[in-house]
Amino acid sequence: MNEKLYQRYLKTSVYTDVGYYKEFVASLPDDIPSIGMLVCDQITHPSLYFTEPSSYLEETYFGKFSSYPKQRFKNEDELYITAVAMIAGILRLDGAGFTKNRDVTKRITVSCRQASVLFSAILKAKGIPCRSRAGFMDFGDAGDSYMEHWVNEYWDFGQNRWILADVDGYYEYEQRFGYSQFDLPRRKFVTASEAWLGLRDNTLDKKLDVFVPDLLTGVCEYLFMDFHALMNNEIFYSYQPLYLRGGLQALNESELCELDTLAELLSEPDKNMEEIERLQAENEKLSVLTNNTQNIYHDIFG
Repeated sequence: MNEKLYQRYLKTSVYTDVGYYKEFVASLPDDIPSIGMLVCDQITHPSLYFTEPSSYLEETYFGKFSSYPKQRFKNEDELYITAVAMIAGILRLDGAGFTKNRDVTKRITVSCRQASVLFSAILKAKGIPCRSRAGFMDFGDAGDSYMEHWVNEYWDFGQNRWILADVDGYYEYEQRFGYSQFDLPRRKFVTASEAWLGLRDNTLDKKLDVFVPDLLTGVCEYLFMDFHALMNNEIFYSYQPLYLRGGLQALNESELCELDTLAELLSEPDKNMEEIERLQAENEKLSVLTNNTQNIYHDIFG
């Protein structure tokens, strides 16, 4: 691959710059599984507090969920949008650093986008090209259903390829599927562009779960999050283009075709990077964002 393409993912955004914590991040392990497991060990996911407690998760990873302080939010996404904020929050709860098997009372409670941003930030600071991706994950292994999710791709210089990784928690430490969550098979993840194009031409053969009533609208939100993540701008769940505030139903067919074009370019981002960058620079509709605070579902479960 052209060195320029992966070098761009050493650059940081307001979300992935570690700022004051550069020395702290440098002190963390250098190998990917160790970094990934440490990230997993500092967080819990908000959805765990809105479902029936799992004795397996409590005994294996977190300790009793009932011990989580009642005065703390069950979802701290809005407190910890940036990597700097997350690192500060983790160290505030336990000044010992990024500790293994951290008790649930000492973890920040954030969802997959935040976990992905933190992992990207650490790898970039260590000189490993990394990018966040927004799409849909198969949390089982049969491809029965794909749920909204953020993951990472990091560049492996030895293998000369992007490797798919998921640091959002606990679900595969034991490698129960026969592979590591830090080197996932591509079939596990449906990109937002694949989902959008498949829905538009009625060829998508996978079941997607989204937390908004309209499937295409949910996929469109992830299409824009993935677009901005690939531009090193890992926007928060509620940030969406201003021109879409009226919903997809307000768009004409020409505008929908513009989204088709964007999705086609994002389906091969490295091959199409110059054209994607041109779109970002010239089409303000794609880059002028607003905070849609009505979408609370992503803030809880995303």
